[in-house]
Amino acid sequence: MKSLISISAALCGLLLTSSSLIAQVDMVWDTHGAGFKVPRGFVIETNNEEEFSAGNDNLYLTITPIQDETVNEDDLADAVGIMAKELDYDLITDGDAVEMDDFVGYYVRGVKDGVSAIVMALLDTESSTNLLVVVVYADGFEDEALMIVNSFYAYD
Repeated sequence: MKSLISISAALCGLLLTSSSLIAQVDMVWDTHGAGFKVPRGFVIETNNEEEFSAGNDNLYLTITPIQDETVNEDDLADAVGIMAKELDYDLITDGDAVEMDDFVGYYVRGVKDGVSAIVMALLDTESSTNLLVVVVYADGFEDEALMIVNSFYAYD
C-alpha cells in the first residue's frame, strides 16, 4: 500500500512538472527579431517599433530598444544599474550576467513603489539590436520572471 501511495505521489509530481513546462509559450517581437518564452495566457498590449509589452495578472513584460550605442559588453553591468536608477527603481540588488543564443546581457533586481522587477539590457552579438527588458512581478512570481529573462533569443 505504501508503494502505491509513493507511486501515485511521484506521478502527481511528474504531472505538475510537465504541465508547468507545457504552460510556457513562445512570443516574438518581429520588429527587432527577438523571441522569448512566457507563461500561457500572456496578452500583448503594445507591439510596435518603439515598444513591446504583454502580461497577465502576475507578470508584466516591457521591451524597448536601447538607443545608447556606446553601451558594450564591458560596461553592461554599470549601464544596467544606471538604467534601473533612471527608471526610478531603488533597492537594486543581485546583478548577474546572461548569455543566450546571440544575446549577451546583464540584469538586476529592483523595487519601485513596493513592486519587484527585473531590469535587463541585452546586446545582440550578431546585429545592432540592443534591448532594455523590464519584467515586473507579483510576490511569489520571481521564478517565472527569471524564466522570461533567461529565455530570450535572436532570429532573422
